[in-house]
Amino acid sequence: MDGLSTTTLLILFIGLSTSAAMLLRAGCERIGIPPLVGFLLLGVGISTLDASAGIINVETEAGIELLAQLGLVALLFRVGLGLDPRRLLAKLPSASVIWLGNITIAGLTGYAVSQWVLGLELIPSLVIAVALTATSIGVIIPVWEEAGVLNNDAGTLTVDVAELDDISGIVLMVLLFAVLPVLQSGDGAFWLSMGAAAGELALLFIVFIIFCWLFARYLTPRLYRFLHRWERTPEHLLTVIALGAVIAGIAEVLGFSLAVGALFAGIVFSAYPEQVRSNDAYGLLYDFFTPYFFVAIGLHLDPTLILPALGVGLVLLIAAVAGKLIGTYLPARLMTDRDSAWLIAVSMVPRAEIAMVIVHQAYQLGPWAIDAELYGAMAVVALATCLFTPLLLGRLLARSA
Repeated sequence: MDGLSTTTLLILFIGLSTSAAMLLRAGCERIGIPPLVGFLLLGVGISTLDASAGIINVETEAGIELLAQLGLVALLFRVGLGLDPRRLLAKLPSASVIWLGNITIAGLTGYAVSQWVLGLELIPSLVIAVALTATSIGVIIPVWEEAGVLNNDAGTLTVDVAELDDISGIVLMVLLFAVLPVLQSGDGAFWLSMGAAAGELALLFIVFIIFCWLFARYLTPRLYRFLHRWERTPEHLLTVIALGAVIAGIAEVLGFSLAVGALFAGIVFSAYPEQVRSNDAYGLLYDFFTPYFFVAIGLHLDPTLILPALGVGLVLLIAAVAGKLIGTYLPARLMTDRDSAWLIAVSMVPRAEIAMVIVHQAYQLGPWAIDAELYGAMAVVALATCLFTPLLLGRLLARSA
């Protein structure tokens, strides 16, 4: 391998990993588990192979990280594209009770277990708490669709709560990362520094949201009319995606992250989701880039720490499941019957995209935020909740039919 250039290694990696990812996607879908499980395991497998063969050098790793960031943008752009702000606002009175209960209990449970059971420091405990507030709408929707009940009262309420979880997870991540430098520095004027950081963040966030609203309200309709008049279908899709990447980049410049920008870029174009999704090129781009985000997570897992991470992962898994079940069932019981409340509660258990985005962003800051063992433990949580929740939810839906 020493005689191969970085470019050649990267091309080989892209070719082999993309082929493997597509095969894993087909295999996972056939046996009824989320493809992201296969992607994570692929990354772990590559990491294990590299630990003994030393295939991936620093330059190649930088190229893989670029692909992972593009996968992150593609992933959250699609999440945002599926959100309808007006519909969410209309459903807020009913969904917000369940949403507030589940993120509060899930976050507090994650923090308490991290601090007092695992003995973690303040910053890692806060990262875990924020990550465990999120859920994974992509894991549970196919199960509801297969049961044919996605559009009933419990199904629509589940989707609304899960969408609010996604948005609040990203917002909480922004708030957390804004104050992490203050927490790390241990500034003597702690509350003053915290207030200044939060105030600056709030101002910039308001500016960014206003920019996105103006773009969606005034520019997006004109943009679609212009593109349909002057460009062919594949070309105007690429223009939309390129503008989404620009919005994501603006968020990064303002001090948020690509994840925040990509989510809001999707929301900007959410009034016209079918015009994007109906084009086959959109699905191809999504399928190509998204696996690299999860493969990169697996690559960052140190094979020697996987077994030690299982113990911590099991503790966090119990916290993750208990926090969502209790935090969702109790308020849901006020809004609906017992069986529906259990279905909604179980649907909130999976942690995948948003949770791992939060942990991955923290891991990139350094061991003071999330170390390798804790990173592996959260990957265990993601794998376990995404593997077993669809199976349990499918049985519960079949029983309630």
